[in-house]
Parts: sequence; structure tokens; C-alpha cells
Amino acid sequence: MEEQAAASPDELYSEITKNYQQFRESVDQFNKSTTKCKDAISRYEELMENYTAPDEETEKNISAQKTEIEGMTYYLPKQNNLLLTLFVGDFNVVLPRKEDKIKYKLQYEKFKLFYIIGQLVFSSLNILCGPNRIVEGLLQFYLVWFYCNLTMKESILIANGSRIRTWWQVQHYLDIILYGFLLIRADGDFSLQFSLYIFYMSGCQVLQFYYQAGSLYKLRALGRATHMEVSAEGLRVKTYTDLQFLTPFFILLYIFQSYNGYMLWQLAPKARDDERWEVYVCCLLFITISLGNLFTLIHVVVLKHQIHKIVKSPELIRRNFSNSLLSSLGKEIKKQ
Repeated sequence: MEEQAAASPDELYSEITKNYQQFRESVDQFNKSTTKCKDAISRYEELMENYTAPDEETEKNISAQKTEIEGMTYYLPKQNNLLLTLFVGDFNVVLPRKEDKIKYKLQYEKFKLFYIIGQLVFSSLNILCGPNRIVEGLLQFYLVWFYCNLTMKESILIANGSRIRTWWQVQHYLDIILYGFLLIRADGDFSLQFSLYIFYMSGCQVLQFYYQAGSLYKLRALGRATHMEVSAEGLRVKTYTDLQFLTPFFILLYIFQSYNGYMLWQLAPKARDDERWEVYVCCLLFITISLGNLFTLIHVVVLKHQIHKIVKSPELIRRNFSNSLLSSLGKEIKKQ
């Protein structure tokens, strides 16, 4: 077999310039198509603001159109939220291909699990060391870094179509502030309790991770979850049954958070004058996080219990629940 003759530099240069020109034309066409699509969606939304459907059939069609258009927007560039704007600027973070979105979501889930295990390691070291201020400082710095990264990744996921409940985003912002204040404090009275809290919280988060992975696995199998709601490798679990198993662990965690706030309130009068306000802020943050988590947990349990009753009782669906209510409950439960 004869070897293929080597191309000359001029031939390779000609091929490069030709391919680059095609690339530039494709980019220009992509930008023009994006602008046209966004303009058309804006006109549609303006029309729908004052539009009244003449009959029920038209209203159903419009509802289906809105759902489909909402899915389209997850592939179009959009304005970043405040956190992303501060850290990356007005840079487009919407991934153009579905495969890229799924890959990023899987990377996020693996990132979350890996660094939650890191929390377990650092908190264990601090408990075993006595506690030690250096190890405690490393743990708190690690927590600030982790939740900053986690919040940015979640913001990117939301821009790409993931559903993440607003409270979890707010809680992560509060966590960043809380651990930042604890990092700059030098009070050893709260050190051991804080490490025990992080150790227990990390264990609960690992359980929650596998619970969510299994729940999303089941929802996808039933066709009730989008690709952006996938999780890392999960287990086949029964959603409501697992929630019943997890609820006591998280109720205890939220009580622990409230107890942290109470202990900081007791320690505040002993703090230095220039640090006392920081202790009170940390106390308030722990209480806020605890109450927010408890309210969200109750909301989730009620929703899942309603869906569990519907699934177990077809007669209940026929007599007391419309398909639209079942659908709305299904959408709500997928946010958890």
C-alpha cells in the first residue's frame, strides 16, 4: 500500500483558513438565530400578558406552548444572577448541548459528594485533636470555599434548566456568611460543639445525597423528571419510604442548629467587646437556618404524603383530585 503524500504547508494553510471561515460563519449564524429566537419569545410573552383564551381547548394549547417555550429558554443565553455576575461577569454560562448539561450536572453531584466527605474528615480531625484551633480554622475555611463553589455551580445549573428550591440557595448564602464569621473568631469554647455539628451534618448530607439520587432515578424511570434533574449514580429506592427513614435524622440536625444558636447566645456576653456582635450574628444565622430548614422539611413531607396517598388510592384521584393538581404536585416534588 502506497503511503499518502505529505501535504505541503500551503495546502494545510489553505485548509485551515477554509475551516476557520466556515467556523466564523457558523458562529455569526448562531448569534443571529439566538437573537431572533429571543426576540420572538419576548413578543410572545408580551402578547400573552393581556391575552384571554376564547375556549378551554385554546387555553390547553397555550399552556402546552408555554411549557415548550420554557424548555427552549434553557438553551438560550440569559442574564446571570448577582453571584455569577460578581464572580464571572456577564459571561454566558448556558451550555448549548443537552449532553454538556447532563455532564455538568453529574460533575456537580460528584463534586458535592466528594467534598461532603471532606467535611467529615476535617471535623473528625478537629474532634480527635482536642479540638485544635489550626484544624478548626482549616475546617471553617474549607466550608467557606466549598459553599462558595457549590452556590456558583448551582447558579449555573439553574441557568441550564435544573430545578433547585429557592430556600436551598438562600441557605447556602447564609452558610457562607456564617462560616466566614466563625473563621475570623478565635473562641475555643464553641469549637468542639461546632466540629460535632459539622460531623453529624455531613453524615446526614451523605444520606440525603443517596436518597435524592435514588428518588431522581425513580422519577426518570417514570418519565416525571427531565435530564437536568438526573443525579450521580443512585439506588432504586421508594421515595416516601426513604423520606420517613431520613426525617428523624434531619429533625435532629435542625434541633442541633437551634442548639448552636442557643449556645452562642450564652457565650456572647463572655466575648470581647469588638467580637460580641459577631457572636450574635452567628446565633441569628443558626436560628434562621434551623427554622427555614424545618419549615421546608415539613412542606416536603406534606407534599410527598399527598402524592403517596394519591398513588396508593386510584379512587382518591378520581373523586378528589384533578389531573392538573396531580401534575402540579409532581412538579413541586421534583424540586426537592
